[in-house]
Amino acid sequence: MNRKILSFLIIGFIIALFFPVNAVQISYEGRSYLFPTGSEIKIDYIHSVERIEVVEFLIGNSSGFYAVGMEWGDFGAGLPEDIQGEKDGNYYKHCDDYLGRDFQYWFIPINHVNITVNNVTVLRSPSKPLLVNFRMRKVPLVVMMIRRW
Repeated sequence: MNRKILSFLIIGFIIALFFPVNAVQISYEGRSYLFPTGSEIKIDYIHSVERIEVVEFLIGNSSGFYAVGMEWGDFGAGLPEDIQGEKDGNYYKHCDDYLGRDFQYWFIPINHVNITVNNVTVLRSPSKPLLVNFRMRKVPLVVMMIRRW
């Protein structure tokens, strides 16, 4: 292969590695996880007041985060009353609520929170109060490829 063409391809590849792409970032206590846009985020926890399991479903895309669904077992403080159906003894609703490009959740140990993204566990039942940050950000493609920041 011609040296000029090879040099051009190598330089092009290196430049492409630093091209900025959107990424979903979830961080807490100095830990940070990156996922591609379009990632499905599942947050399941025990409701602090009603003591029932609640599952929230979010999607992170280039414009930000959206709540797209919720499942819960009973009614009470801070739980939806606008059910859309019932399945396996739980109520559910589908939605499309914009949450912004960044937001935070505060969890306490009695919540027994579990957060998964595309079936990868990000957090499992922390033993102390914890603030979890969700953020849409631009990162170099190479960072997204190795998922570290």
